[in-house]
Amino acid sequence: MPDIAPEITESTRMVLPAQTNHHGTLFAGSALSMLADAAFTAASRHAREKVVLAGVRDMRFTAPIPVGSLFGISAQVISSGRSSMIVRVTGTREHPETGETAQVVEGRFQMVAVTADGRPKKIHPQETRP
Repeated sequence: MPDIAPEITESTRMVLPAQTNHHGTLFAGSALSMLADAAFTAASRHAREKVVLAGVRDMRFTAPIPVGSLFGISAQVISSGRSSMIVRVTGTREHPETGETAQVVEGRFQMVAVTADGRPKKIHPQETRP
């Protein structure tokens, strides 16, 4: 798959009590859902097609994200093939009162463009805007 330099999809969310585990930190399943949303957005923008998740690789959580923190998410298609894309996702924890930030998660999502019946579909990536 050739390397590309497309736009970055970013979002920030407040970590609420309903999203946390019994330790008062962001539940990994909730974090993965948020990261997958960003990966879907980045891949959809890149391919301009319907996409599905084919796999998750090298997902590493390096620090907890306490309730009340801001969870910043960044997703970028880093390589693209005939119908598949690799999306690099990162997450940062931000203390809302101090602005102190730290990267706390990183991984890769493999996304595949699909037809209406779920078969892989050739993509025609959009040109990167300056």
